[in-house]
Amino acid sequence: MSQEPWTDEDEYALATKRPTGAWPYGSKDRVVLGWKGLVVGIVVADAVFFLSWAIPTWNLNPSQASYTMTMTATAMVIGIIPIGVVGTAVGWPLGVALRSIRNQWVHVAAFFAAGAIICVPFGGFWSSSAWAFPLSIAFAAGVGRLAVWKLVRINHAGDPT
Repeated sequence: MSQEPWTDEDEYALATKRPTGAWPYGSKDRVVLGWKGLVVGIVVADAVFFLSWAIPTWNLNPSQASYTMTMTATAMVIGIIPIGVVGTAVGWPLGVALRSIRNQWVHVAAFFAAGAIICVPFGGFWSSSAWAFPLSIAFAAGVGRLAVWKLVRINHAGDPT
């Protein structure tokens, strides 16, 4: 190797491609979900959250079901922005932290717990009557992670054969 950095041959060598069958993530990463899975999970969580509030309303007042459905659809479209921001801010780091855990039920439970915990600063668990809101968020986050179960990439290295 030369002492002069601008003449170093390694710096100007041709790039080599990784074999197509190689695991492109860290060796300890067992379950990886890409950005497409994150988007699908957020959209599913958005729909589940708003439908969890709309469906009981349909039962209480069936004569206004079309109005409720219209308002729910509007809320889903408008709500995708804040749910997307919060879902990305919470879901991405949580997904990265859980990469080494192979059991996907642990992932679903962690997303459920994270959905409930993010409501605590807003007084979500201060009274027993106020539990519906944080639990609906937790339920939506858990179902959103459950919906992308088949979209994950799994590293089978180290599995017993």
